[in-house]
Amino acid sequence: MMHMKTWAIATPLIILAVMRSTLVAEAAAPQSTYQVQIVAEEMCCKGCAQKTAGQLYAAPGVSNVQADLENKTVAVTVSRQKGATLEQLWQAVAAGEGGPTKLSTADATFTMTRPEQLSGKALPPKGITYVVVDNLHCKGCAQKIAAQFYTIRGVSKVNANMKQNMLTINSRGKDLSPWALIGAVTRAKERPLAIIGASGRMDIAWSAPRTASAHQASTQPNNRKVQK
Repeated sequence: MMHMKTWAIATPLIILAVMRSTLVAEAAAPQSTYQVQIVAEEMCCKGCAQKTAGQLYAAPGVSNVQADLENKTVAVTVSRQKGATLEQLWQAVAAGEGGPTKLSTADATFTMTRPEQLSGKALPPKGITYVVVDNLHCKGCAQKIAAQFYTIRGVSKVNANMKQNMLTINSRGKDLSPWALIGAVTRAKERPLAIIGASGRMDIAWSAPRTASAHQASTQPNNRKVQK
């Protein structure tokens, strides 16, 4: 009987331990999807919303699209594995004639100001694109970013202005995609803040402040000497 009583008490404890470990595992496991919200300024009716949604569903890994006509936004659920890139989602809304102007993820918000909304002085000459980077603190980082830019078709020359935290890109008769340039800076493990070129101005606002890397911390004293 004592053995039976002991078993009766121990069993719930075992179940509870299993439940706790399952909950911890679920909390630690990465989500298989992520959410993207896109402002579609030209989405004005149900037909427009359906057309935009149809283009988004055709993009890789998109499992759900919710359109909000009143606020002119679409909320998109995307698979983290082999899902569409942010550029593909943006282009899908453009193909659906939704007129995308802003895209938000948990990490950042990307806002596009079209060329016609900017004054002439705000745009660089044809064939030139400006890329503003969050704290371009050393030549090594500038070279690392430039190396990624040179992998993009059409890029012929890259110059860095350390004081303005900006890189200037020359391209041969080709308008560069701001999303391609954003991806290049990200691959160099840096954070873009703005892309200004033929497409207009794309501003990037990051959700969390940037933390200084070990490389940045080790090179900062040298930067002070150079600036003097």
